[in-house]
Amino acid sequence: MRAPPFRQFTHDDGRQWEIRLRGNVVELRITSDGETIERKRAFDAPVLGARDLDGLVQEQLAEGFTERTPPDWRRRLDELVTWWEADDQGFDADVLRSQFLAGGEALARETIEKLTWWETGQPREPSLAADWLRKNMDTALPGLLLALRYPDAQVLMHVDALLGETAHPEIIEALLSVVEFPTADVDERLGGRPAHMPLKALLALGKPDIETAQRLAKVLSHDDLRSRDVAAAVLAESATDDLIFAALWKRRVAARDSDGMCWAMMRAAEVSRAPQLRDFLLWMMKNPRFKTPGYEKRIGEALAHLRNR
Repeated sequence: MRAPPFRQFTHDDGRQWEIRLRGNVVELRITSDGETIERKRAFDAPVLGARDLDGLVQEQLAEGFTERTPPDWRRRLDELVTWWEADDQGFDADVLRSQFLAGGEALARETIEKLTWWETGQPREPSLAADWLRKNMDTALPGLLLALRYPDAQVLMHVDALLGETAHPEIIEALLSVVEFPTADVDERLGGRPAHMPLKALLALGKPDIETAQRLAKVLSHDDLRSRDVAAAVLAESATDDLIFAALWKRRVAARDSDGMCWAMMRAAEVSRAPQLRDFLLWMMKNPRFKTPGYEKRIGEALAHLRNR
């Protein structure tokens, strides 16, 4: 579960004061004369921490501080833009934010609220959020694109599925950004954010145009295995195209290191029936990594189609 936001307070003399309750720990950040001091106070129970927080807030208000905490939806929106900038500095997330807010703050607030319904552990019915977002897709779409870097795995999967349903052509740049500049693969317990490759949305757009295919072909050599897998999966669906098939064929040796790329190569064989892939499929058939009944049958069927050419 993500950390709660800090409540923010400012004073006319320039001091800043922030506080939050994280579990049973009250965390403070005090900024004065350009220097920030951080403090933590642990309590035996969260309720005791909450009482302490309320008392400290009342003290600061009495000293002349004014609360400047942005509403939760605005804070989340600003965080999303910050994460886009951190992952891909070349992507102008501010444009998406401006487009999103142009629909009005009420709609923006409702969109962000509906996204939170998909968060891990949220008891609300996920379909209710999806239904609302579908009805308001024209104005909510920029917010959904920003949510491709949302810090919750469940939200990422739901956003991918919904974008796949809409299949708007203008979503391609945001999707490619996630693939070309993925969120760092860092354990969430160490401060990382969950990542999800938007495969459903990419596949829903159909055969990539020349520029998109070239960009995905470059991703086949990406340092991040997740990016290579999704690029291969998308290209495999259009393997009847000679240039796309050539891009996959070029990576046939490196593909053996990844189960995802292996299955993409097999899918390319199913789509194109290119005889060049026979040796690759034979290797998969013999490899213990793929020794399950369903997989063996599918590999065998793909081989049979190649033999019949």
